[in-house]
Amino acid sequence: MVRRRTRRLGILLATLGAGAQGDQPLYRYEGDVLPSLAGWAVFDACEGYCTESVENGAFLLRWGQLGNLTNYTYIVSRAQNDPESLWVEWRFRSNVPIPRFADDCDAFFVVNYRDLLDLMFLFGDAIVSFSGDDWLLGLTLDEFHTYRFESPDGVNYWFSVDGLVFYTSIGNYPDKGFNYLQFGGGGGCGETRPPNPRNEWDYIRYGTISYGEQITSSDPAEGFVDAREHPTLDRFTVTFDEPNYVYIDEITVTNVEMSKSQNVESTGTVAVPAVVATRRLDNGPPETVEIVLDRPIPYNAATRFTFNDGVPAQTIEFTYAPGDTDGDGDADLHDFAAFQNCFGNSPVAGVCLPLDFNADSAIDLLDFGAFAAALSGR
Repeated sequence: MVRRRTRRLGILLATLGAGAQGDQPLYRYEGDVLPSLAGWAVFDACEGYCTESVENGAFLLRWGQLGNLTNYTYIVSRAQNDPESLWVEWRFRSNVPIPRFADDCDAFFVVNYRDLLDLMFLFGDAIVSFSGDDWLLGLTLDEFHTYRFESPDGVNYWFSVDGLVFYTSIGNYPDKGFNYLQFGGGGGCGETRPPNPRNEWDYIRYGTISYGEQITSSDPAEGFVDAREHPTLDRFTVTFDEPNYVYIDEITVTNVEMSKSQNVESTGTVAVPAVVATRRLDNGPPETVEIVLDRPIPYNAATRFTFNDGVPAQTIEFTYAPGDTDGDGDADLHDFAAFQNCFGNSPVAGVCLPLDFNADSAIDLLDFGAFAAALSGR
């Protein structure tokens, strides 16, 4: 179970409107070469106890014994050409769990931008702020996670992991004349250190926050959903016209009023699904984001997703039309054959679900009246 501490979160989110507005990439390190070959300055070189390699498209650090710290630094821009805003995103994996009595002995990531300087300590299953007051625990060990920093102005900023904002703050350092990123590691420590500790950096990217991006498509396509292809729709993807990462708190979900043909007594309630995660697909285009729900969208009711990230709200609506088992948007004689095949089924599953008008998990005579009304278009 993921646990987080958000001491300053409530005040700042109200002020900042946390969540990415969009990405305008300026630099990409894809982990497919050593950092020194991609313009990163190497300090405390990985020698002796540490080895560098590139494997499966990721930069890999391995440690044998304790005792060697390595780090890599990249200049973002000179003072006369500061980005007006900055996002930094990286994907990182470690097999080192956080020890009980330390929070600074595996990997780290530093962002210096305008009036702020902050450092995050990374472990395979946790991220901890420099002060140790803010942290996110319970991440899946030895699995890639997406970490992100965002600042709209060089003063206010926040960090997130896999789309979950866990740390926000206000910078209080004077402008130092240049901006830089720094990452590295020390090989773990304590009683939880594995025999062969390793850190993997899949990519490190940064750019400016842009506004006004538009949704261009979704998968499945917006509108009527084919129950044969998507019998339970509990996730979908949205593609924007530029790289993006939309957060949970930027999406609201509502069920649209049911049509008159659905006015039948229901033994259950139409529950509105909640968005539980937003994430980019591994190795997918950066403008495509997956939206994960806590339950499938309800049958026989339209479900509307409203994206509000600082631009005029955009909506995507999915509907299993009443009695529609083939995704053509209405109930007709093709669906009547499906009703005959589904009649008597309990519990209800698959393509039969749009025929369960009263949501009692059975296809019976109580549903037939509503289905006949849907056939006649009433």
